[in-house]
Amino acid sequence: MRKLLGHSDGGEWRAWSGTVELSDEHGRRSDMAVHVPPYRPGRRLGALIVLHGAGGSGEQVLPYFTALGDRLSMAVLAPTAQQPAQASHNLDLAGIFGSRFNMPRWDLAGRDFPLAALRWARTTLDADPNRCVLTGVSMGGLATWNLGMRFWPSFAAAVPLNGALSIWESFGPDTRTRALLPNTLPLPLFVVHGGKDTRIPAEFDRESVRTLQDLGHRDVQYVEVPEGAHGLDTLGLTEDSPLFRRIEQWLGRARRGNQPLEIHHRADEDAHGRAHWVALGGIMSQRSGEIHARWTVPDRIEIGASGAQRVTLHLYGDRISPGHTITVTVNGTVSAVPFEPDLATVHRTFQETADSGLVAEQVVHLDVPQLSVNEPTELDNQMRYRNADSI
Repeated sequence: MRKLLGHSDGGEWRAWSGTVELSDEHGRRSDMAVHVPPYRPGRRLGALIVLHGAGGSGEQVLPYFTALGDRLSMAVLAPTAQQPAQASHNLDLAGIFGSRFNMPRWDLAGRDFPLAALRWARTTLDADPNRCVLTGVSMGGLATWNLGMRFWPSFAAAVPLNGALSIWESFGPDTRTRALLPNTLPLPLFVVHGGKDTRIPAEFDRESVRTLQDLGHRDVQYVEVPEGAHGLDTLGLTEDSPLFRRIEQWLGRARRGNQPLEIHHRADEDAHGRAHWVALGGIMSQRSGEIHARWTVPDRIEIGASGAQRVTLHLYGDRISPGHTITVTVNGTVSAVPFEPDLATVHRTFQETADSGLVAEQVVHLDVPQLSVNEPTELDNQMRYRNADSI
């Protein structure tokens, strides 16, 4: 059943452009501008989710990306941001937009329309979940970085334009947000910034890219447009420009890979605690949760975790047969987990994610043994990340 959910004949689709109504997890509604490209034989439809800047709209930003969508056989989906679902100081944007920061904005933790657009692409357009890409400019570039850090398993690539990890960095390092940056090591990134951008200085993106390069990121591109300012139309992304062709070629090969056997992930809240087949839960508010999980042999999983109360395994039968027992070690504590897949779990996890690549056949919750402050964890010994304070 799990494999059937992931099957698609990649059939012909109808080209169209228009506006649809989109709902987020809070039940709020917003318009989303949509452009579906002409059908190209032999291609399965992908999705390019575009996030506009402050004061903009999906309808306004969509035309900048339709040519790219046509070339790549990707539907372009441009939702429009709304006011936060709950009252917020919204200071994450104050550094750029000054008195305008009470305007609609993206939820950087992913509880609003960008992830709703991703789900809509999968369920309504039957978009290939392995060819879904996120991009955005200005406030949308900020959201692209943050959603990429938190939900990297959901995307094939991310393209932040004139963005930053955090506007708090105008006042000094935002160590809490920057601690999540290594999550993007498996996510292909193409970062573009205007050299003359005075609203979000290019040095923010420069530093983030430099950090990822030092950490060994295998596919991060950075282009600084010398004459580019903050506006999207100053970056030279017109059809067939050198930068357009470079991004087109790069995105043409972007494809989400298979679920990895080894996962490193950080999260500062439960909503983005999951990375592929493992998740953190009960994340402690005073620190980020951190996990290093790996299949060492087909029936053994080793996990080091900190800053959280539990881990959840989303198991599937590609590596182990029903009835076999998996030995799971969490911070040195060993548990025996019989693999007992069931159809109800397949159905429920597909409903939750609308992503065949994240469907589980069995879900198992395990407590995280809490270690003393000075006791080294498996993360201390084996994690490839830098310590958050050194990033």
